[in-house]
Amino acid sequence: MKKFVLIIVLLFAWQHFYYIPNAPKMGPAEFASVMPFQGKISTGPFHFNGYTLTPRASFDVTAKVISAERYYFDFQAKLSPVDFALGWGPMSDERTLEQIDVWQEDRWYKWESDNMPISKEKIILNSSNMHMIPGTDAIAKELKRVRNGELVLITGMLVDVKDGSSWKWKTSTSRSDTGANSCEIVFVQSIKIINSTY
Repeated sequence: MKKFVLIIVLLFAWQHFYYIPNAPKMGPAEFASVMPFQGKISTGPFHFNGYTLTPRASFDVTAKVISAERYYFDFQAKLSPVDFALGWGPMSDERTLEQIDVWQEDRWYKWESDNMPISKEKIILNSSNMHMIPGTDAIAKELKRVRNGELVLITGMLVDVKDGSSWKWKTSTSRSDTGANSCEIVFVQSIKIINSTY
């Protein structure tokens, strides 16, 4: 009986903290046809939640949430509780995504496909894993409300992060890089969930 109760408790905990539902299908189309916009910025370093954030660029992205992952216990979780794997162009089209397996783990976005619907280069150029730093508590709640498959509009800044020790977290400023430091670190100043009529 105790084992059964423990399983139930664990299932409820997983659903509450980690489970992210899927949004209704939007249909076959490139719902986010424009690449993320990155611009010059004059904002200097600032302190946030015990860290120093150094803005590298302004950042605006309209994209499909290919996958979302919540973090609670790693070193960065206090600052960035959510990662989004985002897609635009052909990677916002469900006809493409239906043929690609996508998952996230340990702050990485991974994919594989037995029947490549587009080239590897196009997948890299039109998708990215992004670490989200909510600028306010309200934005943090909104980030956690986002479902897999939804279209989102996010504005903010790409930032480098460091703490009082020697630890540093460096953002990417390119959409074509891969491997270490290829993820964008986004200080989110606003987020909007967009429906399929956008």
